[in-house]
Amino acid sequence: MAEWFNYLLESKIYINYLMELVAALAGSIYLLRSNSNQKDLKLFVKFLWSVLIIDLIGNYAGLAYFSNYEILPFIEGSPIARNFWYYNIMEVYFICFYTNLFRRQLANTKMKRILKWLIFFYIFFAVSNMILSGEFFEGDLIINDMMGAFMIILSIFAYFFEMMMSDKVLYFYKSLFFYMAIGISISYLTIIPINIYDAFITIQNTEFLEVFYAVIRYANIFMYSMFALGFFMEYRSRQSLILQRS
Repeated sequence: MAEWFNYLLESKIYINYLMELVAALAGSIYLLRSNSNQKDLKLFVKFLWSVLIIDLIGNYAGLAYFSNYEILPFIEGSPIARNFWYYNIMEVYFICFYTNLFRRQLANTKMKRILKWLIFFYIFFAVSNMILSGEFFEGDLIINDMMGAFMIILSIFAYFFEMMMSDKVLYFYKSLFFYMAIGISISYLTIIPINIYDAFITIQNTEFLEVFYAVIRYANIFMYSMFALGFFMEYRSRQSLILQRS
């Protein structure tokens, strides 16, 4: 256990969890303080908590390894000894959630329909690739990630385009979804390229591990900071409207 905690501290992975917690708490505080009934915002806050829980569970592989498999001994030598399979599944969940969330913000029914069918196709393709690629347990399925990133960027582009063509552009900086769009797009465009080299992720390859975790760490710090900032700006906007009406 001591080795595992030392590893968490040295790699600074704990910062990712801390930022996820900050964003989830910011969302929860926003819902409590604003009494918001917006379904999409409630879904997003629940999603943020689920991301934190998912990442904490994903620690099982490292915990088992650093305990010399005294913890979870049944996974030693098995395909699930490393957590690639776990995150290959979870990444599909993340991608579909983000894409669908921005799809729900669109007014253009044609684009909403296109994105809906893209999500269905992506799920079919991603699951098929998990089954047929032979790499499900061996590493990150980068094709799934690249297709998912394209789908997310497309949905965010459609959101920005509609915003630019409406009066929403006048107060874009007050919207949580604007900050979400910036955070998610920058994060995915940063993380996906480095995931291509996940074959080099070994305990022995300390130099690559340092770079890999640094990129992930700063991308997550940026994304979750944007989420927290978005909740703050959305709250200020709502309070301002309430004061104007009173």
